[in-house]
Amino acid sequence: MPRLSAGIMKDPLGTSKVWFAAPAPPAQQDPIVAMMTSAGYPVTFYPLEDDAKAESIALETTKGGGSGTPTYEYSLLFAEPVYKYVGVLPITQSGAGQVEKMSVEHNTWLWDVAVSTAEDGKTHTYWVTGQTNSNPSRTQNGLYKRGPGQNTWERIGLPGGDGQKPYYVKVDTEAVWVTATNPNQVLRLNLNTLRWKERNLGAAVPQQLTFHPNGEVWVASSQGIHIFDGQMEEEGTTIGLPNGGKAKGICVGQDGNIWYTNPDRKTLGKYPTAVAALGAPSRLGRTQVVSHSGTVLHAKEHADAPLVAEYVADGRPIPGIPLTCRIEAEGATFDDNTRERVILTDQRGRVCLPPVYAGEVEEEALLSVGLGNTEPHMTTTLHIRPA
Repeated sequence: MPRLSAGIMKDPLGTSKVWFAAPAPPAQQDPIVAMMTSAGYPVTFYPLEDDAKAESIALETTKGGGSGTPTYEYSLLFAEPVYKYVGVLPITQSGAGQVEKMSVEHNTWLWDVAVSTAEDGKTHTYWVTGQTNSNPSRTQNGLYKRGPGQNTWERIGLPGGDGQKPYYVKVDTEAVWVTATNPNQVLRLNLNTLRWKERNLGAAVPQQLTFHPNGEVWVASSQGIHIFDGQMEEEGTTIGLPNGGKAKGICVGQDGNIWYTNPDRKTLGKYPTAVAALGAPSRLGRTQVVSHSGTVLHAKEHADAPLVAEYVADGRPIPGIPLTCRIEAEGATFDDNTRERVILTDQRGRVCLPPVYAGEVEEEALLSVGLGNTEPHMTTTLHIRPA
């Protein structure tokens, strides 16, 4: 595979295939790659210029057909920074077609690309972020827009000024969302008014972002994960990762949970977003279960997020509550070899129990969480079986 793959997506036609993009492919390889996920994992490289790169990929969907049942056509979009164009690669049942190149005339290093589609399902507007760069020389930061029927790109300056550097971009039906540094911000551009809203992240360096089905926007950063409402009316909340480190890639799984990559620990993490499973919260406050992982664990295996709970009072989750997390077992322990830890609820009032490592003893390990000994703890059982 090309080095430093910058993006991956499943095949939109439903075949057993995934697509990669690479910003630094080895010599004699091309930066757009399709790989079958069965039968020996054969790969197909799609040729571009000899030293071309691809900093990102995105999917474009175009509605076709007449007044009856609609059909859809799909294309892979990518940002090519060396030759400064956005590429459009049609994806068909017989393979990929020829790349259409939409040249970007501005002196910028292209980074990420997104597309917004009108209500007709056929008319597209393209968005790409660009940065300053030293080698080769690029002198301009900005968000760039190419509307329907246009052959040139309009530069849209960021609210932080010419020195603010944009990274990732996503588009919903109402706005364009951008992460940027100098200063570190999450930005929202209203598509109707073309006015910016910005939220400062302080020392946290923002990375990728994703849209949750409930209307929230989740942003990965060097200090965890940030959550904003879809209109960016509120300041947002921050969730620190259970074991520290950074979050970089982020997406929503089919089950609605948030998945993220942690480049410091080289791990993949999950943050459950399901609603609470037990009853209505009381006015006095109590701990209740949000989710728990599978109940069977084999010897020497580990469970990353065995139990997630939240503390609620007067109908609202409460941050900063010290919940006691315990594991009653003979061989199993938390990741630091302890069997009891006190963890403060995060800004959403939640606690994710530390990973559990099973020992070599076949047993029933009891996990529990609650506010000290002042209330009955919420529990789940891990059935630890031989390897």
